[in-house]
Amino acid sequence: MVTLMEKVAALEELRSILSPSLYVGAVLLIALEAAVFSFLRVPRDKRSRWLGIKSGALSFGLGGLVSGTVTLAAQAWFFEHRVFDLGLGPLAFVVALLVLDLMFYVQHRASHEVRLLWALHVVHHSSRHYDLTAGVRGSAFDPLLTFWFHAWIPLLGIHPLIVVIVDTAFKFYGLAYHTEAVGRLGVLDDVLVTPSNHRAHHGKDVAYLDCNYGGLFVWWDKLCGTYRREEQTPSYGIAKPWHGHGLVDCQLHEVVDLWRDVKAAPTWRDKVLTLTMPPGWRWDGTSQTARDLKRAAGLLPDRR
Repeated sequence: MVTLMEKVAALEELRSILSPSLYVGAVLLIALEAAVFSFLRVPRDKRSRWLGIKSGALSFGLGGLVSGTVTLAAQAWFFEHRVFDLGLGPLAFVVALLVLDLMFYVQHRASHEVRLLWALHVVHHSSRHYDLTAGVRGSAFDPLLTFWFHAWIPLLGIHPLIVVIVDTAFKFYGLAYHTEAVGRLGVLDDVLVTPSNHRAHHGKDVAYLDCNYGGLFVWWDKLCGTYRREEQTPSYGIAKPWHGHGLVDCQLHEVVDLWRDVKAAPTWRDKVLTLTMPPGWRWDGTSQTARDLKRAAGLLPDRR
């Protein structure tokens, strides 16, 4: 009979295999993609692709460091104070997957609808092409944001190692759907986050703004009214006229703009709202948020 300690040891061994595999797998997939682009002579901005790779190394490197130390320690503390105990079997893995997917939706939506968080998440959307290097492009501060949404999950009785294992698999799947090589997938597009669904999410077209936040399943988007089907090829990137190639500028350009707007806000209330309202909000009544743009385009009902 397998003892509890043996089961934990097996999970630790699985984690030690999966975590490095994520990084090795990402490198191999990006290298393969680059070879295909070169062979087929697909036009790509090589400087932008390298920027994505450097941003990914920064984000994933710091993420691995934080998740393997601070986050794991916090999860261990919550696990000691767990409300339930789901054990180490399939049920714990299934619940971990569902909770992580829900937390991804909540975190992802907040990162688009709260400007302070958007100032970090914008890095991921700053590429004007959609491929695997856009998938790994992330902010150096992503681990600090993710921490608050993941640290508490073991409170539900899910062992921290299971959370880490499922999250690693989750990240690999999230990288894989950053591609234009896969078209629509029929019924799967109505259930899962597929390349088609996530391409719409990365579109800067008004119709695609603030949609498809899910990480694995699209049911959270459908339940909350944020699902949008890909109907035409999106234009990728961000609304502001930015497309630099410097790593520091890529990481901080929106933070700089946010700081400028906070300083310019006339009252303390306006300063707080500048941080917490959606991108595009202005205290002077000239807001151009995603909702404002959609209303102007007739995609949302007018509030008047």
